[in-house]
Amino acid sequence: MRRRCSLAFVLACLGMLGTVPSAFAQEQPLPAEADALKASKPKRPKFVTSCDAPRELVHLATNLPTFSRALAQGKAIEIVALGSSSTAGSGASSPQASYPARLEAELLRRFPGRDIEVHNFGKGGALARDMLERIEGQVLSLEPVLVIWQTGVNDAVHDVGLVAFREVLDRGIKLLKSRGVDVILVDGQYYPRSERVTGYRDYLKAMRVAAEAHAIGLFPRYAIMRHMVRTGQHSPEELLAPDNFHLNDLSYGCLADLMADGIEEQLRGRGRVDAASRLDLPPL
Repeated sequence: MRRRCSLAFVLACLGMLGTVPSAFAQEQPLPAEADALKASKPKRPKFVTSCDAPRELVHLATNLPTFSRALAQGKAIEIVALGSSSTAGSGASSPQASYPARLEAELLRRFPGRDIEVHNFGKGGALARDMLERIEGQVLSLEPVLVIWQTGVNDAVHDVGLVAFREVLDRGIKLLKSRGVDVILVDGQYYPRSERVTGYRDYLKAMRVAAEAHAIGLFPRYAIMRHMVRTGQHSPEELLAPDNFHLNDLSYGCLADLMADGIEEQLRGRGRVDAASRLDLPPL
């Protein structure tokens, strides 16, 4: 089974937000109303390109209990996208083209009438330890239902040390889960020079291990981007900004839509979660 991600023009996505009702029903059970919601879902605007990824790369292999409960109860949904420049949107044509903004637009389209906001907590150059400080000092005060934690790239480039990196991940995940926050990790991007960064794949593996150990979601950005290149969908130059490192509008949009696929699958109860499903990722 394959998942298709289509990319919208940024202005089209923003225009679409105006169609989302400001009020929502008090009780709207998600799985039971999947067909009805599908019928009422605002249509996707015209898209300029598409990206394919196998289901095992999109499947989060974890439940999102806090997110699901808040959505079913009609509560406001606060999501924090925590990360470095890849989250802040370096390489994008505008803030609205960053992946958090695109993800928010896509979730609002898929769940019409719901109050969903994705807060962009990306900061260029941030290490995992810097993000841990932001979790403690800023993120938790928003009472998010979900934190999407993108990290590992700067730690690998600066070689902070795998032991230190693992310890920070462990502390951050435990802290978030202790407050009832769902967590999804996002690993490093695929870019030509990554093959020459000593230990880069070790940091990717560390994030896989952390996700399995804590039974949380992992969005394998590296594997998804590598798949797009190896299958001939896009060249590295098409997926990356002129610096051949940061993402661009195309790749931010692809990743946001594919992430929305994985989140929606779990919220609608279609994502089978068991021990075997956590072993589907291809080798690095």
